[in-house]
Amino acid sequence: MDRTAENFPVEPEDTLIRTRLTERFGIRHPIICAPMALVTGGELAAAVSRAGGLGIVGGGYAGTLGGEPDLQSELALAKAGKFGVGFITWTLSRAPEMLTKALQRSPYCVFLSFGDPRWFASQIRGAGANLICQVQLLSQIDEALEAGAAAIVVQGTEAGGHGASRSTFPFVPEAADYLKERAPDTLLIAAGGIADGRGLAAALMLGADGVLVGTRFWASAEALTPRSASEI
Repeated sequence: MDRTAENFPVEPEDTLIRTRLTERFGIRHPIICAPMALVTGGELAAAVSRAGGLGIVGGGYAGTLGGEPDLQSELALAKAGKFGVGFITWTLSRAPEMLTKALQRSPYCVFLSFGDPRWFASQIRGAGANLICQVQLLSQIDEALEAGAAAIVVQGTEAGGHGASRSTFPFVPEAADYLKERAPDTLLIAAGGIADGRGLAAALMLGADGVLVGTRFWASAEALTPRSASEI
């Protein structure tokens, strides 16, 4: 089995799925690689972007956790194509300089999750990057909208156990309806338990503009996942 990220998905040019996400972000497939801490390094992000999706390097705990890969080195590996960088939001207050340094690399987007994105929104948007906010509850969408998010990721509990109490596919249509009333131009991304074309199709039918994929790319050869774990 070929475990490389570039082989997901494989579609002829004339059968590409076009959504608001592909049009606005300028990508071929409505698929974003999750910025998994300690897993999504520059090679994986670059491979996903080369394959037509959008790779986002995992900035994780902003260098506050021992054993994290060097973020600047990983961003340099992703630099050849369109890429983003993601952080666990509440850790940025401990090391805000990591965001400043990351923005100097001109990422296409900055992905924030687990914390109030409004503290960092003006800096991100002022640097010309798109802000993507991940939420686990419907009530968190308003904070993301106030922060000026270009896209909101609704994360179900299937997402590596990091969701709250909402399952992905019941969450997506409710969030779609919520955004339709309050911010119809804001993109909606589904996350949690999506690993193939069937999950992508289901998410799009429920109102999402694209999907965030984690576990499938976690097992890719380009990931920073220990080889012994990814081959299980």
